Amino acid sequence: MTLLFALALLAGLAVGVTAMIGGIDRKQRHGAWVKYFNLPTAGAAAALFGIVGYPLAKYSSLGTAAMLAIAGGAAAAAAIGMVTLIAGWAVPSAALHVEDPRYALQGHPARVSQDISIGQPGEISYEHGGVRHAVPALGFERVAINAGAEVVIERIEDGIAYVELWSNIQKQLEIPG
Repeated sequence: MTLLFALALLAGLAVGVTAMIGGIDRKQRHGAWVKYFNLPTAGAAAALFGIVGYPLAKYSSLGTAAMLAIAGGAAAAAAIGMVTLIAGWAVPSAALHVEDPRYALQGHPARVSQDISIGQPGEISYEHGGVRHAVPALGFERVAINAGAEVVIERIEDGIAYVELWSNIQKQLEIPG
């Protein structure tokens, strides 16, 4: 029995870490009821099942059915607590967060297809979602950029992309040393 509870604890921790790294799917493709039956809920239930059950199996003289009932009750309480946390805090706060469409392509690579002058837009081209796009562009730091240069999109505002040279970004990413 102790092995079952230890494995449940480890599985719960592994599922919890996976949920922290991967997050909760916002699209909820499987219907409304599934949004609360997710990795955080399963991880919390499995971890608490193991946390409560292991000491019961190791140090008590309770029967198997009693240990499973107590640990199962704790797991159910953990699942209810996690659903309450998700429904009361995570889902409402995520619903309030609206992504700014100007920054949807921030960091996306592009190539200058027509010279960009100071204050005079040129043009960049980039591929997104398998479709090639060409949009007017200005230098983010009000600099001229020649055609053919590799750039990174900072934002697209009112149909104009604001870009920075990839070489500048690359310098900023280098670790001094």
